[in-house]
Amino acid sequence: MNIMSATIMVVDDDPAISTLISHQLRSLGYRTVCLRDGLQALQQMAIIQPDLVLLDVMMPHMSGWDICRQIRACSEAPIILLTAKDADADVINGLNAGADDYVTKPYRIAQLHARIEAALRRSVQRTRPRPAARVGSASDGSRLSPPAPSAPQTLETAPTKPPVTTPRLRLGATLREERLRRGVSLYQAEQICRVRWDYLQAIEQEQWEYVPQARRQAAIRAYAAYLGVPLRYPQPRRASLASVAAPLVAVALMLVVVVVYFL
Repeated sequence: MNIMSATIMVVDDDPAISTLISHQLRSLGYRTVCLRDGLQALQQMAIIQPDLVLLDVMMPHMSGWDICRQIRACSEAPIILLTAKDADADVINGLNAGADDYVTKPYRIAQLHARIEAALRRSVQRTRPRPAARVGSASDGSRLSPPAPSAPQTLETAPTKPPVTTPRLRLGATLREERLRRGVSLYQAEQICRVRWDYLQAIEQEQWEYVPQARRQAAIRAYAAYLGVPLRYPQPRRASLASVAAPLVAVALMLVVVVVYFL
């Protein structure tokens, strides 16, 4: 494999980001294939047989962690996770899932290029056959012989029929459709909404746990107002005072009953 002409599979559900990454990598001499869904990536792995996979983490239907594990089960191609999640626990989860490297967004193309080259070099070294030892005499007088051939390895294939999920038209999907209809990237929306683009991506995918609770409602309102989407869809709610107090009142009443009984 020629490292500079390697085929790289870019998996990111945001077309603006995947297009930008693809353009940058092509300008460096790589061939690229862009996919917007993890299930598509699993289906195409055996067909495309990429030399390296550049994988986002926050995607619909299936997280980047799960996609990474399934790709690693059927392919030895290097996997680099490219994501905005920069916590230590996220990096550890990614590497434990089988990723070869972890790069956070926003990235620098020079650094990403260097990491891609390093991963491809390691991949070539792993697959390069070892030369057989020459038959002859060693320094101690023993005979040297070629190494015994290793048993052929069989690769599992990715599932050809992934489970079908029925998408529901919810707030996140509506916001995403409206943004794509306007041809706006998450980076552009961030500049106007004053909300981090990775929070906007999490809102579109309704992965509320990635948006700090203290800023969640304000971020949703700002994004919806920018796109002109009415907030008539189910939204994440904080626990109300009544729902928190009800169990405490019940416990207090039980204590009163017990005290009165023994008196």
